[in-house]
Amino acid sequence: MHGIRQFYIMMRLTALEAIRQPVCLMLTISCVTATAAVPLLLMHNFGEGGKLARDGGLAFHLLFGLFVGVHAAASALSREIRSGTASVILSKPVSRDTFFLAKFAGVSMVIVAFSLVAVMSTMLATRTAETFVIKGDFIGYAMDWRTGLLLVLAAPAACGVAAVANYFRRKPFSSGAFAALMVFISLIFVYAVCFDRHGSFTPLDTDIQWRILPAGVLTTMALVILAAFAVAISARLGSLPTLTICAAILVVGLTADYLLTGGTLSGWSAGLLRAIIPDWQHFWMADALNSDGHVPLTYVGSAVLYAASYTGAILCLGLLSFRHTEMK
Repeated sequence: MHGIRQFYIMMRLTALEAIRQPVCLMLTISCVTATAAVPLLLMHNFGEGGKLARDGGLAFHLLFGLFVGVHAAASALSREIRSGTASVILSKPVSRDTFFLAKFAGVSMVIVAFSLVAVMSTMLATRTAETFVIKGDFIGYAMDWRTGLLLVLAAPAACGVAAVANYFRRKPFSSGAFAALMVFISLIFVYAVCFDRHGSFTPLDTDIQWRILPAGVLTTMALVILAAFAVAISARLGSLPTLTICAAILVVGLTADYLLTGGTLSGWSAGLLRAIIPDWQHFWMADALNSDGHVPLTYVGSAVLYAASYTGAILCLGLLSFRHTEMK
């Protein structure tokens, strides 16, 4: 129980410290703002209403999530090693394994919180996008300007609430704005579930595309794997090398199907690389949602198992490396 308590405390402190970093807040606000702007700036539907808003939201989720995870991992481990904080903590009766795994768990909590905001923003942006509607006496294209305007105003409102709390009660601005943004996005999502595009109260009979949720879960799993890479690498390197290596891993994984299946490599070398290189295509399901497509829950379950196995392998290698890391 003492070890579990140590793990929980360090995990919680890691998550709070990452959220209090201004970079984490700026990346989250940028993701929400960019996602909200896509349906408002579109001039064409390209054959399917809400497609570009949905694909753009998932892409922003993956892109900004990469930076959030790498920055959180670097601030959680690399910076503490350089500053000597890790040495002070490990001088207590705290094992290196507990310290390392708690750091990864804290970073994963930040990624899950960021992903929750990103997925809800993507679903709201898809709801905002112009689409052909047949409901009652109305037949034609309609855009949900109410939801779009609320989504655009969510970030400024969250910053305003955090600024007031910081001025009057000395609350940390970054973490307060992050929490307020989560609350505002959740309230807007509840509004979108209860009211249709025309403002009529029709609970659970709205244009929310729930099929985006499994795709968002898979994108979150990809970010968790990248976080495992970032934590393992940041035990030895700084923020910029960690970001560079993680970006390279992402690019190589996205091209793995072409390199290994297209005939560029073959034989036992292709099989070995297929087992080592993470295939991010398993987690990018934007194309599967085209033309009212769905992601099967069985596929989501198998992808989650793959992510858990791969993350466990990366953490084992990271633990071996961290055990021999020299503390300052």
